Amino acid sequence: MNTAVGLVETYLRLNGYFTATEYQVQHPVPGQPGKYETATDLDILAIRLPWAAETVLRHPARPGESRCEVLLADDPALAPVPDLPDVLIGEVKEGAAELNRRLKTSDVLHAALRRLGCCPEEHIADAAAVLLQRGEVILRPPRGAACRVRLVSFCGYVDEERAPGVLTITLGHMLRFIQDRLTAYRSVLRSAQFGDPLLNFIKLVEKLEVELVFRAPAAR
Repeated sequence: MNTAVGLVETYLRLNGYFTATEYQVQHPVPGQPGKYETATDLDILAIRLPWAAETVLRHPARPGESRCEVLLADDPALAPVPDLPDVLIGEVKEGAAELNRRLKTSDVLHAALRRLGCCPEEHIADAAAVLLQRGEVILRPPRGAACRVRLVSFCGYVDEERAPGVLTITLGHMLRFIQDRLTAYRSVLRSAQFGDPLLNFIKLVEKLEVELVFRAPAAR
């Protein structure tokens, strides 16, 4: 897996999202009946249910006491809407924020929405059209579950030409967020062993008290 994609996946999982990465979209080869090729890879597909939270009990329950928890991660930059599942279709770039031109086509968005299963077939075309225009759509189909779907650019830096309406989060922000969480909850996570190698590495950096230095991006 691409390292930048791995960082995005770690960040989203820490914030309560289920993820799928590098999902390939196939399409017919023009002029060659029966032949197919990969139209694009969708770097990140993610969904978070509205009340998802990574929590740990502060202490064993005491008689007559309400449950008392530590909330490990909830980044405001993701700005989920209360009471709605949050669905992200994301592009990962180490450079400037941008969406792959293939992603900005109705066929690819149709495939992404079909894979996610967030709306009935008869609503997919309309949802894809709104996503292309606004970068976000809230689906409230007459049958099935309501949800919010957004296009997201996870990137190295933001320039002045980013797509309007598209949520943009930098890789540096995500790395800082993960390190800050591990530092803030050192006492809770000291004994934790993560299956995610990137999270284990960042935990080791924090344990060794090595401070990451983030420089402001150079003018472009």
